[in-house]
Amino acid sequence: MSVRLLTLALLGALVACGAHADPKPAQVQAPPPPASDQPAGWKAVLIAGDDEESAFDNAVDAMADKLSDFGVARSDITVLKASGDDAAAATKPNIEAAFADLDPGPGEGCFVYITSHGMPRRGLVMRRARAILEPAALARMLDNSCGVRPTVVIASGCYSGIYATEPPLPAANRTILTAAREDRPSFGCNAHLQYTFFDKCVLDNLQRDMSWRTVMDKTRACVSGTEFDMRVNAPSEPQLSIGDAESDLRAFSR
Repeated sequence: MSVRLLTLALLGALVACGAHADPKPAQVQAPPPPASDQPAGWKAVLIAGDDEESAFDNAVDAMADKLSDFGVARSDITVLKASGDDAAAATKPNIEAAFADLDPGPGEGCFVYITSHGMPRRGLVMRRARAILEPAALARMLDNSCGVRPTVVIASGCYSGIYATEPPLPAANRTILTAAREDRPSFGCNAHLQYTFFDKCVLDNLQRDMSWRTVMDKTRACVSGTEFDMRVNAPSEPQLSIGDAESDLRAFSR
């Protein structure tokens, strides 16, 4: 089915021992800063951008269950699908509203998971919005809704590496995981598979309190093994971008 793809411009244009010394008055010292800024809670948006295969819907449903198991309240998880109806449909107004409603409070972070077909040098397809979600549009929405709060973005689809490299999306407060290099396809869009290769590997390896770098290391190994078994000629090479402010961020830490 052919769909006219328009650039998604959302929200207005649309990451001791020492020597003895004479006694001195005790001095009050400020406590050291915490080792890392671990959010106590999360607000999440999960989007299945296409409905040509059920794998995309399956993945966001499974991720919603996983987040719930990690302690994220269902009321803080918005799931949008190309196959959805009414407020659950991944339309432009619903996508705009979902990001506007993220609005994390003090001590909270943002989590975004998007799985769909991808377009070279563009981004992920939002079929119901008749658009492509480009990195700059996603950055604007995250700037407006999440600000400098810790933010994790998982972009799953062919050529999705653009989300890890295209300014202004990578940022100090953002951790970005993608299914492929920006010039490579990803695999597993098959009516006989429950999930794409990358989505399955993320879901299988994402564990609470694990560093995002470790999550990606395990996911990459899983994807590489699956692609080797399937005799893929050009490996997808999932990408990772971790902002300087979030180098110690852990997944849904207690």
